[in-house]
Amino acid sequence: MNILSHFEHPVKKQNKEYFVHLVRVAKADDIVSHHELELLIRIGRKLGFTEPEINSLFETTGKSDYIPPYELSKRFDQVYEIVKMTLADGLIDKNEMRLASSFAFKSGFWEDEIPILLVNLIQGIKEGKEEEELFEEYKSKRKH
Repeated sequence: MNILSHFEHPVKKQNKEYFVHLVRVAKADDIVSHHELELLIRIGRKLGFTEPEINSLFETTGKSDYIPPYELSKRFDQVYEIVKMTLADGLIDKNEMRLASSFAFKSGFWEDEIPILLVNLIQGIKEGKEEEELFEEYKSKRKH
């Protein structure tokens, strides 16, 4: 047996930690709606997880150390999906927003820009704007 088989690829570990954050947002109001569950499954598959892995990660309760991707576009993508998760059931719970804000901070976004970023994402998603359009808007307004 190869010793490397005992170590997880850094990207897979990063994706698992990110997915656990998505699960926490979905569970923040103590109810995981059908829409939230569908979104979790879709994102889990996009991240390359099998159904058993998704189910296992869904049951994870411990804290994890999140290491964000280096690329701004990937970090934005993850915050975008977190915000989509907060909107999946049609209601935005204050715990969901607290988790989204915390996740954006852990992702390397500046503390003073996070409220504006989240509001713009919420409005943009509700208006049906595509992620790429919202990212371009964000980059054009970014101060840092």
